[in-house]
Amino acid sequence: MHFLDNFDPETSARERRKLNRKSYYINRKSKSIYNERGQISVTGKDLCDCLDEKCPGCHFPCSRCNSNKCGHECRVNRKWMYEKIEIEGNDFVIKNEYKRK
Repeated sequence: MHFLDNFDPETSARERRKLNRKSYYINRKSKSIYNERGQISVTGKDLCDCLDEKCPGCHFPCSRCNSNKCGHECRVNRKWMYEKIEIEGNDFVIKNEYKRK
């Protein structure tokens, strides 16, 4: 009798763990609010981080994606979104209309 005569790599414990791990990652949902182009995933809108819809981009170019619409962190696949912008001195508040409830 040989040592590995009855060994089947398709049913090994390692192979079962690998398949189980793959299915876990496939079923996991993406929680990114922004897509791979830096647009809001739900609406497809390319909203600047200053929350002005007509803004062509008022920030310095992003070091990752080179967009002028990213604030201090790149919007590509970002999982969070600004809720509001408060301007000190005059109680002016800009609220984000696209923020999920």
